[in-house]
Amino acid sequence: MTIFQSGQVRAHLGEAPVTLRLSLAALMQIEEALGVSGLEALSERFRAMSARDLSCVLSALLSAGGHEDAKALANAAAPADAARAVLSCFEANLK
Repeated sequence: MTIFQSGQVRAHLGEAPVTLRLSLAALMQIEEALGVSGLEALSERFRAMSARDLSCVLSALLSAGGHEDAKALANAAAPADAARAVLSCFEANLK
């Protein structure tokens, strides 16, 4: 997975290449969906993330990456692929 534009990460969900982007809008959407405020609270929530949480986070990152079908892509993703994609996006952008 590589960064090819500010905030964007290229990943794979199964065989499908996707673009994830951590933007302020995506971050706000994630905070709202998970009911947290701030990166510290988000970090704590990530330690006990549910499948629903993972799908919401992935969907927000896919949407910010330009995928119109973000929710469907997120819901269809294998859990391991989804977790790797989300982790790589946050690691690449919040160093």
